[in-house]
Amino acid sequence: MKNIIIALSFIALSSAAGEYETTVGFGHQYGGVLGAQFSYKTESSEYYGSLGLVGYSAGIQTTFSQNSKHAFGLVAGRDEIQSSRGFLFVTYDYHLNGFSEDGWVVGTGLGYTLQDGIAHIQGDSSHGHEIKAAITLNVGYKF
Repeated sequence: MKNIIIALSFIALSSAAGEYETTVGFGHQYGGVLGAQFSYKTESSEYYGSLGLVGYSAGIQTTFSQNSKHAFGLVAGRDEIQSSRGFLFVTYDYHLNGFSEDGWVVGTGLGYTLQDGIAHIQGDSSHGHEIKAAITLNVGYKF
């Protein structure tokens, strides 16, 4: 079953005509403070990886109509400032010129960050992980 799903994924990707796109910006979708996003885009979906000054991320976005200005997705990654152990967000982006066109993108997301922390249990301090709910803001420009 696993092999069938993997094979169908490659068939779907290879049959869709797509293009490559570069975006620069800040926020979790761009790997943290400032970074670049490299993506493969079809008419209604985008798959991307990002490298930033303090982290990295990978994600997917999709629209529900051709050249919509609204896109929804998921992004996961890590940055050294807010989420040294990782983050995961459900995202919404508004593409000012439309999903298929170059231009500004403004977005937000809800999710969580995972950081190294110190847990205090009955007077003992031990290192653990701290999970926090978070909101993200992303602003970028597509070329």
